Amino acid sequence: MLTVEGVAYRYPGGDDVLQDIGFRAGAGEVLALVGRNGAGKSTLLRLLNGLRKPARGTVTVAGMNTAETPVHRLSQAIGTVFQAPEQQIFHATVQDEVMFGPRNRPLSPAERTARVDEALERTGLSDFAREHPLDLDQARRRFVAVASVLATAPAALLLDEPQRGLDAAGTARLETIIRQEQTAGRLIVLVCHDMEFVARLATRVVALSQGRLAADCAPLAFFADPTLTAAASVEAPDLMRLATGLGLPPVLRPAAFAQNWLSRPASAPAQQVSPCD
Repeated sequence: MLTVEGVAYRYPGGDDVLQDIGFRAGAGEVLALVGRNGAGKSTLLRLLNGLRKPARGTVTVAGMNTAETPVHRLSQAIGTVFQAPEQQIFHATVQDEVMFGPRNRPLSPAERTARVDEALERTGLSDFAREHPLDLDQARRRFVAVASVLATAPAALLLDEPQRGLDAAGTARLETIIRQEQTAGRLIVLVCHDMEFVARLATRVVALSQGRLAADCAPLAFFADPTLTAAASVEAPDLMRLATGLGLPPVLRPAAFAQNWLSRPASAPAQQVSPCD
């Protein structure tokens, strides 16, 4: 689904922002890009959807080289929700905004309408279909952008800080959508600073540090290695820090923590996780 090989990028007149980045990701994965501000995460996201072209190396999405493929063609395979959703909204009603993608696909009118209705329902926007998107609050504007991407049914979703500005109910709705898309075989790439969110959803963590790849492994292995989390300038989720502080095996799920706590020996040594490659 996605191949990044030896990618480097620099802004005009500057040094390399990204250097020798390489990884692959397939259908049904939820890949989290993590790292401090300025590590190159959002730049990498724009390389994945073709809005920027690598200075060196190649990015291939669904068999298409992003440097050689027009963005409008890439958008049929990969949909993006940016940090500031209002920057990608340009229609006067929520319904028209969500209809834009299906209207530009070879679909029947009935199928276009069905896709829009389903996307609005999943994002909780059915009652706001006739509203101007920019009249909505920040959370609903973000879901307008999410609905617009869902309605095009791309093979891959790029989500840049998608949980930002959402309350607990909105975050739960977003997590449900991500899990549904994962089950449907989509590749989801998250740029995220919320490690609790990453721990709940990601199947892989790709960490950037000073423009280079610092880690590419399972979340449990990543968060259990203080060297890796320090390089990426992130902290392990609270549950893992609690578990290791109590001498229990590192875990990311409450059920696993409870099971380990209830079955712990009277004095159990701290458990180790296999290191990240």
